[in-house]
This record gives sequence, structure tokens and C-alpha cells, in this order.
Amino acid sequence: MRAAMAIDPYDLVSGTVEIATVQAKPEEVGPQLTVPAELSGQVTMEPYKADGYVGQTVRFNQLSFDQLRTLAESISTVTSRYRLNFRRSGDIVSLAGVADLSQLRPDGVDVQLKIAFPGPIGKTNGALEMDNTILWKLNPGRITDLSATAQYNAESGMSWTKWVLVVGAGAVGAALIVLALALFTHRRNRRKEQMSEYV
Repeated sequence: MRAAMAIDPYDLVSGTVEIATVQAKPEEVGPQLTVPAELSGQVTMEPYKADGYVGQTVRFNQLSFDQLRTLAESISTVTSRYRLNFRRSGDIVSLAGVADLSQLRPDGVDVQLKIAFPGPIGKTNGALEMDNTILWKLNPGRITDLSATAQYNAESGMSWTKWVLVVGAGAVGAALIVLALALFTHRRNRRKEQMSEYV
């Protein structure tokens, strides 16, 4: 399993999850996954096949924290295998999750989770790849806790938008000033030319 997701400043999560197993027989199609009916408009599935593995690729777009928790808990045929709980407290968003891989044998297993936050990471038990991206490589045969905190809010996104608007308005204002000066200079030169004709 490989999962990658990104959170936007408004606490909406988008990403991709690939879940596959070794194809021992030609008729095997990999793990059977289910998507809750209420998420069918935001979650899609398509067959995955590569390097002798078969399974499903799950794509989701702009899920709320509650919707993501519902998807994580229901997508696997084994209940409560994956849990992801995001909570906001002021500007702090925290992740508390668990991945139960105790039923998987260690050979030939690769389980990775990558999450990108829109703000700096405070604490985590994962590996920081960049200032705002965390990677967990989960060990089969074990139950692994996932934890992280990040600081951001929706206003940070709004301030950037306002900054663009201010810069844009400033550029328009400067262009209008230049145009006014050009017109003023043109009219003054034209007036001088007219006066010189009468002299």
C-alpha cells in the first residue's frame, strides 16, 4: 500500500491510495475494496497492475477530516485496520492514527504513507521530507501509531490572495498614472505646436 495525500488551508484532503498484492494466478485481481456510498461523488477507483502486483488505485478529492476517517476505516475488508483522525484546535491541526499490519508477513510488503500539510510541522513520529511533508514507512507484523501536528489556518490563504489583489491594484494604479502623465505631456506639446503656428 502506498498512500499520498495533501491538505489544503481549508482542511480539505485530496490524494491517491494504491493497494495491491502479488498476482499468483492470472484470474486474481487483488484486494477487494469498498467505498462508502456517500463518498462516491468524491472517490473513484480504477484497476492497478504493475510489476506483478494487482489491485486498486483509489483517488479522492477534497474530503473533510470526517469523510477521510470514514474512507480509511471502511476501504479495507478488515475492519479498523487503518485509522486517521485529524483535529483542529485554533491554528493547530493534529493527526492521531494507527495502522494495524499485524496480520501481514514481513516478506514482500511495502507500506508507505505521505502527508503534505499547508503549514510548518510541529511534532511528528514520521520522517520529515520537507518543511511540510511527512513520510511514514510502516512495518508489517506490527501495529504502528501515527502522530503529527502542523500550524496553519484558512486566513493564511486569504492573506496571500489579498496580497495578489493589492499588487494587481497597485500595478493598475501605476499604469493609470503613467497614462495620465503621457496624456498630459501630449496635450502640452500639442498646445505648444499650436501656439508656434500663430507666431
